[in-house]
Amino acid sequence: MPVILHVTDIHCATRNLARVLRSESYDIVAATGDYECLDTVDTLLKESKGRLVAVTGNIDNASIAGRLRESGVLLDGRLANINGYTFAGLGGLDLASSIQSLNGRLEDNVKVDFLLSHHPPKGILDRVFFGLHAGSRDVARIVERLKPKAHLFGHIHEARGSIVVGGTLYVNAGPLKRGYYSVVSCGDNGCGAEMKRLGQS
Repeated sequence: MPVILHVTDIHCATRNLARVLRSESYDIVAATGDYECLDTVDTLLKESKGRLVAVTGNIDNASIAGRLRESGVLLDGRLANINGYTFAGLGGLDLASSIQSLNGRLEDNVKVDFLLSHHPPKGILDRVFFGLHAGSRDVARIVERLKPKAHLFGHIHEARGSIVVGGTLYVNAGPLKRGYYSVVSCGDNGCGAEMKRLGQS
């Protein structure tokens, strides 16, 4: 199974991104949105040592989506097979269209191993600082349908963490702008996430 470096909510912290991409060991980079700056996207594309898959965040724009699409790594509303594993993506720039597109590509017997989205599912790692659950019911329905090995997301900065529910590992890596990220690996007994921060071992 691949080792996945998961980064999210970079918010123009290009130096943090470069440091993580250069220092960690991984097979695949999963980037789940809110890059905010084109030079951040360019660094992601240039410095990733392994395969790269990415979805947009809710504050990204058409230029960022276009750069990722032109580079062949944008997964908004799409499926991709990497090293024999199926990845699916839901973008944050236009979540409704992304869900519609992905639903149109899914077959009844499709097995998705890893789901990437910017938004969390409703009720899981989505609690904002004043206590409300701010996740998406539509994303939760997709996860329930696909039952992936792991669902990787971000968006809610204060809800960083990982949890296994119903056999799926859910990971909110936390904002890389503040140095947070995760490394996800899977084996015969399921998937796990190492929650990390720049400058801490």
